[in-house]
Amino acid sequence: MEKGASQNVVVLCSGFGLGFYIPGLLISEKLRRLGITTEIEVFESLLPENKIDMVERNRQAYHANFKVAIASQKVPGNSGESLNPSALESLLAGWRHRDCRNFICLSGHWVTVLDRYRELRPDQTIRADLLYLDADLTASWRQLQKLRADYAKPYREVRPYDNVRVNYSVGVNAEAPLSYIERNNRMVVHGGGWGIGTFQERVSDLERAGCELDIVCYAKPENVSSSNGHRFYMDDPTWRTWHRNSQGEHTFPPFGEITAGSQSASFAQQSNFHGLYRIIRDARGIVSKPGAGTLIDSFASATPLIMLEPFGPAEKRNADVWEASGFGVQYPAWATAGYPISMLEELHCNIMQKRNEVKDYAQDYAQTLLMKDADE
Repeated sequence: MEKGASQNVVVLCSGFGLGFYIPGLLISEKLRRLGITTEIEVFESLLPENKIDMVERNRQAYHANFKVAIASQKVPGNSGESLNPSALESLLAGWRHRDCRNFICLSGHWVTVLDRYRELRPDQTIRADLLYLDADLTASWRQLQKLRADYAKPYREVRPYDNVRVNYSVGVNAEAPLSYIERNNRMVVHGGGWGIGTFQERVSDLERAGCELDIVCYAKPENVSSSNGHRFYMDDPTWRTWHRNSQGEHTFPPFGEITAGSQSASFAQQSNFHGLYRIIRDARGIVSKPGAGTLIDSFASATPLIMLEPFGPAEKRNADVWEASGFGVQYPAWATAGYPISMLEELHCNIMQKRNEVKDYAQDYAQTLLMKDADE
């Protein structure tokens, strides 16, 4: 058995939201630093053009209307029936040619593909972690569960969050968190990768409370002014998770600040981690819905989360875990208390204490992989 081939890890992401994509890049980056070769695949790369167009339409609809986004989670579907047959055949053939045997799966959409690959390689052990990045099953996992209750039987299920306990963290490949006294006096306001939720409705309240804001935009605002102390940021709106760069690699979204007057941004390529994380690491708090990626950013940077209305039951469970763990506060409770920074500092201290007690998923995975290969 070739050691290099067996230690190659394929990280299976989804472009539905950045919370199913950026964590995969972070894990891949960490594994590479630990000497393990990785590949990244995005599920949407297997879809025909008309299905990609539907993803784009959904993105716009969900950003425009949060109720539409919530309702979409109740619509059943079978992702395996939507695949481009030639793209799927090419992917499976490539895996077999490269002797891929180790997978980390971030979306339920991929399980049908993994099952097909296992059928093609009955003579080899195919190992896959089903990594649930939310505290409860998201739509892709729920749809899969309805189709086949025992979908996870051939694989290993990994749950970073268990009731009020954080079992694993997905580390951000950056410097250690800043102490609270070192931070600026700003709050980051965003709606996750697709700009979903009620974050825009909170800006005026936060302004009246005297907060200076770093606001993430998902379309260029008509009037950007620095007179109120706010700053505006965005990812390159032409970039998509299923695109690759000239080297054939999936990348973090190009990121930039929208400048007053020009109403435009110069988007810079990002390495090691996504651009917004740099802003979050300096901030007093994050005002956002409790998505999977936001929880990762909050824990890695020890930046408290002021939680807005969740996107479905999985994010509701995320909020429960973050509140019970002392890492976040519901926005109405913080507002009713008068927007106190002292409350956020206490949450920051709770995260700092817990960070030292939690295993890094990628590091733990690497150790487990090396031990299994040694046994074989």
